Amino acid sequence: MPGANQRLKQEKGEVRCLRRELEEEIAWLQRHFEALSNVSAENDIALRRTYNSMLFSRRALLGRMPR
Repeated sequence: MPGANQRLKQEKGEVRCLRRELEEEIAWLQRHFEALSNVSAENDIALRRTYNSMLFSRRALLGRMPR
């Protein structure tokens, strides 16, 4: 079935695109997380915790996605 084969290729392309977007977002979050490594202000510590949670969830999602 040509239609099913085309749909499968499209789905694989979409997954690759989503993986790439997640990887870029993880890299962005990691840079900002590391930039806050020497902070002492309470709101910056809270922001660092938020980045850490966001990194954790995105890495978990990326780990569950097919390659």
